[in-house]
Amino acid sequence: MRNPQLEYQRQSVMNASPVKLIIKLYDLAIQASYSENEKKLRDILSTLINGLNFDHEPAAQLFNLYRYCQELAREERYEEIREILEPLRDAWEESASQVPMQNGTLS
Repeated sequence: MRNPQLEYQRQSVMNASPVKLIIKLYDLAIQASYSENEKKLRDILSTLINGLNFDHEPAAQLFNLYRYCQELAREERYEEIREILEPLRDAWEESASQVPMQNGTLS
């Protein structure tokens, strides 16, 4: 029998828009910083880096911020990581709320 909570989480990810997935990654990274889980945090930051599209202007700046956060994680400077990631996460959330939705997906 499948775990209902895991199934719910899986469906939540499968049905999420790309912006919502980015927000989820930020949430996971912030949680990892609170639990001081360096490996998980660096893995999530690597996922964010790998998802960057350098055809768009902010990608280079985000790349530099994510790499800097990876370095901070190596140095166990988790509060500084949160000071960087939390405002970015909020900006993505605000952006997601302003994007018109059509049939539950981004248009």
